[in-house]
Amino acid sequence: MPRLRTLTGGRDATTAVIPGKGTLSIGHPRTACPPGYEWRALSEFARLESGHTPARARAEYWDGSIPWLSIPDATNKHGRVIFDTAQHVSETGVANSSTRLLPPGTVCLSRTASVGYVIQMGVEMCTSQDFVNWVCGPDLNPAYLRYILMFEQESIRRFAHGTTHQTMYYPEAKALHAMMPSRLIQDSVAEVLGALDDKMVENRAVVQDIDELVLCLFLQATEGAEKTPLSSIALVNPSTLASAGHGTLRYVDIGALGVGSMPLPIQTAWSDAPSRARRPVNKGDVLWSTVRPNLRAHALSLYEGSDLIASTGLAVIRPIEGDYAFVYECVRTAAFTSHLVSSAAGSAYPAVRPGDIGCGPVPCLSIADRRSFQSAAGPLRQRQWASLVENRSLAALRDALLPKLMSGELRVKDAEKQVEEVV
Repeated sequence: MPRLRTLTGGRDATTAVIPGKGTLSIGHPRTACPPGYEWRALSEFARLESGHTPARARAEYWDGSIPWLSIPDATNKHGRVIFDTAQHVSETGVANSSTRLLPPGTVCLSRTASVGYVIQMGVEMCTSQDFVNWVCGPDLNPAYLRYILMFEQESIRRFAHGTTHQTMYYPEAKALHAMMPSRLIQDSVAEVLGALDDKMVENRAVVQDIDELVLCLFLQATEGAEKTPLSSIALVNPSTLASAGHGTLRYVDIGALGVGSMPLPIQTAWSDAPSRARRPVNKGDVLWSTVRPNLRAHALSLYEGSDLIASTGLAVIRPIEGDYAFVYECVRTAAFTSHLVSSAAGSAYPAVRPGDIGCGPVPCLSIADRRSFQSAAGPLRQRQWASLVENRSLAALRDALLPKLMSGELRVKDAEKQVEEVV
């Protein structure tokens, strides 16, 4: 059984009481609980651990075999069980620093700058000092704690304070209380919500596998090909609205794009849309951020609707022949990205012009060869899009069930029926 005594040191738990949304509180909130639930200090169920960063100047402390959790891992994989991290430390780095090797199942909460992101360790890891970490005892299901922290993300950000950077300090973390059911109920809730998460993990694997497969097909099809400007196979910003539309739209801003990913925006009224919402996006269009092209923020949209509108800070790239799978791979290449980076102007916000995007180098293939590639890769991209759409639905269902299950409002058996219909 793990020790439940905190190993963080420092100041004692705060005596303040700051209630959250219903399942988490700093201090005991003295509010009523549903039958079978009670307010308990997290310290009764889990050992609180801190993290640390080994000295960056010591090369032998880094690039080892031990995953080391940092803020980008948490923001990119919020709410997930993870088995690897972007950075790694060595055994020497662990032995010569205050960082600790924590066991699988440890639940980690980002507490500085980007506050409120939650990760559960799937293997042994270390973390930076930007996290508070709970090593769960036998009466606490780690997944259940992860779901509580996900549900209470807004509350956790409210618990943070500071002038320069918002931080949740250890006295607040030590004082956290949760509305806890029995371990049996915890396990049942975690199993129901976990079924949705497991399906999303499968879909993410499909998305990654398709990326790798299509890239292989692209490299085979373009081996030895000469270069041609992107403008020979695609239009850049083919249409721009002169004024705002009517009714509703789904607005895509620069910040929404990742590297090859784009969440489907919620519908909003045109009257609430920013003035830069001017670029219509059709099915098969590729979006590329014109600002800081080195970040490679881009995505392929296979959305069927006609209400998707992009910011003028995004370039809309539309295939002339409808061969979106080929065009998309072309603008993902290192050569194309390098061209955009070298063409960008400005120091604070380097940006690339539409004309420079059209001049970007892409492989020169015949129309027949491009159509052949589209025939092979297009269905794969459609399958990938379907997986992404399904994940959005699964996440929405999980987020709808989460507060009801955490609060005891919804019985596990009733939730199971809803989950069984989609997994």
